[in-house]
Amino acid sequence: MLISYAGELPEKLYRYRTVREANLERLISFEIIEEAVYLACLKDLNDPDEGRFLLRLEGDRAEIMQYWNEALKSTRPELNLAEAEHEAESLTERVIQSMPGVPEHIVKLVRYVMEHVVRVACFTTQPLSYSMWANYAKYFDPNVGPIDHGGICIEYKCDDAWRSGNLHPVEYSDVVPEINAVARDENELTKAIYQKSREWRCEEEWRIMSIIQARPPFPNNLTANSKIKLENGVTGVIFGMSSPRSLIDAIREKVIVSNPKITFKQVIRDPMTFSRQLRDLD
Repeated sequence: MLISYAGELPEKLYRYRTVREANLERLISFEIIEEAVYLACLKDLNDPDEGRFLLRLEGDRAEIMQYWNEALKSTRPELNLAEAEHEAESLTERVIQSMPGVPEHIVKLVRYVMEHVVRVACFTTQPLSYSMWANYAKYFDPNVGPIDHGGICIEYKCDDAWRSGNLHPVEYSDVVPEINAVARDENELTKAIYQKSREWRCEEEWRIMSIIQARPPFPNNLTANSKIKLENGVTGVIFGMSSPRSLIDAIREKVIVSNPKITFKQVIRDPMTFSRQLRDLD
């Protein structure tokens, strides 16, 4: 379920990261040094409408019946042939009776499955966004609590190799996509993953996406292997305006040993003009 993006790619992409004592070592070793990224499921992202679309089940009785036969085969393998046929007939009848709408329990089931099997990692073209530093790059001081602009932002070099990860820019629109599941157009479903409402447009997001081949009931370790490695991707670490010196030193000391080519910068603000820029750290 991949759609290759043919447009021009940004030269750099950025990923804001909140830092806690509990995740600091993982950020350093896994995300910066090993250049790996976990792909989160839709339900764990901060937009409750992630992957939004209006579900349609449109077609004649035979087409809808065929849809349910295929769906039950992949999601309910424990059913024998007679049980699956009976369940497909029952579901088909409910859909036909509810037309042009779709029964709510079916919508909820589709949403439940998608929220677990669709995996994404989110990036941006903006390393100087105040709102993103405040929302996604906090530093949790064990004595003080959360500090806005105190985390880090990882800088990546983006090239054609990223296309294989299904990299796409997010399209911002207040028009909610409609998908007829009976038609089984996987391209339409994939496109919906890259659409968000316009209230998020300031994030200028790009994302990579994959689908985990799993079905309910989902195991607890479903996320464990949902990760990718971005070879030669990490080029820098950016610290926020409020990143403590102890955090800066801890990350620099370990990263330089493994990759001395990685650069380190910090967001600064000119108090006279309020302009923001990145300053190289010595």
